[in-house]
Amino acid sequence: MAEDGAGTAAASRALERLMGTLRPLAEEPDRPVNLKAAGVLALIDGGRAELPILLERRSHRLRSHPGQVGLPGGSLTDSDGTLWRAALREAEEELAVPSDAVRLLGYLDPVVIAHSGFLMVPAVALLTRDFTPRPNPSEVSGWFWLPLLQAHTGVTDVVRRRRTSRGSLLVPGYLQGGDFVWGAARMVVDRLRRGLGEQFPGPTPIRES
Repeated sequence: MAEDGAGTAAASRALERLMGTLRPLAEEPDRPVNLKAAGVLALIDGGRAELPILLERRSHRLRSHPGQVGLPGGSLTDSDGTLWRAALREAEEELAVPSDAVRLLGYLDPVVIAHSGFLMVPAVALLTRDFTPRPNPSEVSGWFWLPLLQAHTGVTDVVRRRRTSRGSLLVPGYLQGGDFVWGAARMVVDRLRRGLGEQFPGPTPIRES
């Protein structure tokens, strides 16, 4: 129990550091005219010492990033008005995330996805009650929680070959079980971990062909 208490206290301190780095929700990030805006939900379970984030496996039937690991979210629509509303709407559509189970904290710095022309803006939130994600099979094939605090994680830092818009490349990512988190999702995870006070760079990645 002492270890659990110490882990929970460390997680609380890390979350306080993270919240100090976020942009207030009232300050919508600038949206370059040459990029399409998308809001994604970075949902963290603050009740667990490892502070895991909810990630999804995109359906292989999708035209954009098929089979890739990502965060629930999608393009901003006129009816959304704000990027955080777009993130909540898409998270409910994709994983049945109930809005009353989410406490929004603020925006993380945007991620530019140049090859697809998107400005991805993560809305960081805490889980306020337990729920079981239900994937929408037309968009999502599954989901999992990825620990953000290294002291509690069995996640491995690796480099794997992936097909990208620039051809077949070796890319860095996080490997947990059979899930490989790379690209924009890895960038969001890295920014969250830095905000939580995790030390970078991490261990040298294990190169895989």
